[in-house]
Amino acid sequence: MVIHLRLLVVIFIIGVIMFIGGIVLAVAVPATVAWQPKSEVLASEKPLEISAGWNSKSESLINKVITVDSYETYDYWFGYKPLLFEEAKNFVIIGTATEQSSPQLWFNFYVFDSVNFDLWKAGSTYTSYYETEGKTSVNFSFSIATKDALPDTFYFVAEEYTVGAKPIVRATATIGWVEKTSIYDRSEYFMSWEILLTIEEAKDFVIKGSATEVDNKKFNFYIFDTTNYFNWIDNRTYSAYYEKKNVTTTSFSIPLTKDEATSIFYFVVENPLIDTSETVKLSATTEWNEKATIAATVGGLVLGGIIAFLGITMIIIAGVMALVFKPKGPLSTPPPTPPT
Repeated sequence: MVIHLRLLVVIFIIGVIMFIGGIVLAVAVPATVAWQPKSEVLASEKPLEISAGWNSKSESLINKVITVDSYETYDYWFGYKPLLFEEAKNFVIIGTATEQSSPQLWFNFYVFDSVNFDLWKAGSTYTSYYETEGKTSVNFSFSIATKDALPDTFYFVAEEYTVGAKPIVRATATIGWVEKTSIYDRSEYFMSWEILLTIEEAKDFVIKGSATEVDNKKFNFYIFDTTNYFNWIDNRTYSAYYEKKNVTTTSFSIPLTKDEATSIFYFVVENPLIDTSETVKLSATTEWNEKATIAATVGGLVLGGIIAFLGITMIIIAGVMALVFKPKGPLSTPPPTPPT
């Protein structure tokens, strides 16, 4: 019986050791670290509608009868350039000059700026926008590319072709151009909100997406932070995360720091077209890898669980056997040794 009790104690102790060891093994196996891909959709086929980037405009320069007086060989009238409040370009002057006498007289016709008009009057070398000689009627046109090259005043000059023949010429002319619309009309933006990350560690931030004009028209596309968006709006020096001009579609993938990726983005489309509005659809997603810690390996969990299970089993067996082999009553006292 003593042997049985000692065996049960040994089994019980071994069970306790195995149970504790299994728990320690399951919990204390070195943890593993994994990087899990994460993403947040900022925009999905978001339509951005924008007005024309440039508007066509026109204005009359002259509608006047120019009469050469008897004491002159020429006469003129002038037209002022239009008032321009925005950037402008592609100036085109179109007009007619028709002699009004009956029968019609021949005449010479010129269009100058003020400097070359004075040179022409002085008989010096000059440059004209337009000139012709010996006509009774003309249609004329010429172009000036930029706002800076536009003169303040145009001079329309009718000159006698035959000495003593004083022409009477009706001159008409219009100037047409394209003028840039307000930045707030020709552009539109989508502003993403800040991504709030509560995780301790993340890496590999990338912003991906695309922008496509629905009718295959050309547009300009930018991605800014807040500061540079307002620099761009105010026509100051700016820096963009991404910039493409005169495209019908574009795709982007931009690596970012965590601070950049979790800040506000301005996705901006700008219309460079004349008299044409457009719609651009924007999609954008922020992606990153997020650190995830796994408590223990699967093998460690399984092995520790098996050992703990065997340990608790042995404890139970020892307890059951102790109950089964428990003595039923007090041990008998051996009879006294008879005296010698």
